[in-house]
Amino acid sequence: MMAGGDLDGDVYWTCWDQEFISYLCVENMKDPGNYEKPTVVETKPEGDTLADYFTFYLERDCLGMISNLHLALCDIKGRDGPLDPDCLKLAHLQSIAVDFAKHGKCVNKREYEPLHKQIDAWPDFFEKQF
Repeated sequence: MMAGGDLDGDVYWTCWDQEFISYLCVENMKDPGNYEKPTVVETKPEGDTLADYFTFYLERDCLGMISNLHLALCDIKGRDGPLDPDCLKLAHLQSIAVDFAKHGKCVNKREYEPLHKQIDAWPDFFEKQF
């Protein structure tokens, strides 16, 4: 496994070009193991029908919201935005949310909603009104 991949068709690319790699390596990057464990919801649907599970999924799927929030916040914070602690937290939350359908653990909205308040206006490339 590599970076959370589960080898079910995930595609990997490996590069040994030192010039390229040195540009990507940042000494003060956080180790993914240093994150505080976020609050995840591990409940099951009340019913046992397909409709119950489908509704349960739709109500808790927040990958798009977290992903857009991460991209916007990185843009607002500038060149070092991806290194910002709030952006790193959102990146970690994305890694949980992306596999929600597989493992059933979803991100609690309280984990990312406060970060939404940091955005006064969406970056222009979103073509989105606030």
